[in-house]
Amino acid sequence: MAYLHVNDIDLYYEVHGKGKPVVFLHGNGEDHTSFSVLWQALQDHFQVYVFDTRGHGKSSKVNEYHYADMATDFALAFEQLFTQPVDILGFSDGGIIALFLAIWFPKRIHKMILCGANYHPYGIKEEGRIAMQEEYYRNGNPLMTLMLQEPWLTQEDLQKISAPAWVIAGEHDIIEDAHTRELADFLPNSHLLILENEDHTSYVVGNDLLAELCMEFFVD
Repeated sequence: MAYLHVNDIDLYYEVHGKGKPVVFLHGNGEDHTSFSVLWQALQDHFQVYVFDTRGHGKSSKVNEYHYADMATDFALAFEQLFTQPVDILGFSDGGIIALFLAIWFPKRIHKMILCGANYHPYGIKEEGRIAMQEEYYRNGNPLMTLMLQEPWLTQEDLQKISAPAWVIAGEHDIIEDAHTRELADFLPNSHLLILENEDHTSYVVGNDLLAELCMEFFVD
């Protein structure tokens, strides 16, 4: 349990296990505990770093959110923590942050597993966007603004990414199936996996379903 001061905030993180370092980045409104089952399944194989992104968990509170700020947070954090490019598993918002990192800070990223990520807001199904709008009208939650207004990555942006990647989504994901497939198509070095009978969170949060893929993909 520790903190890193980066980009005018304090990022909370924990390190579990031993071996090659891998980083797990959680989704919107969650924290590092989303991966508690997965890291326990991997702690004999990897040194797993789990973070709370800005405004989440034990990290510094903020008044507004932007993926560019989050990506900068982690680029600076990785500069302090790692001497080599690192592997990332990013879920939802964490996957979007990983995309930004791979575009803007490619020397920091080795390989990526992107779970339930979108590269523009309309990749989210209409019913999901309506629910986010309704929540924002009820309580003004800036996390809803983030998802409704960002990210805006282009095909050209994505085609710049050289890091090998798995693009994963659930069969019943909140992300449009066509959008997930398009993301995989735009990434030059990617594989696509649609998980049957899974939704947006079911195969990640409180689940070790991805442990085998991590052990195969993140081992050079």
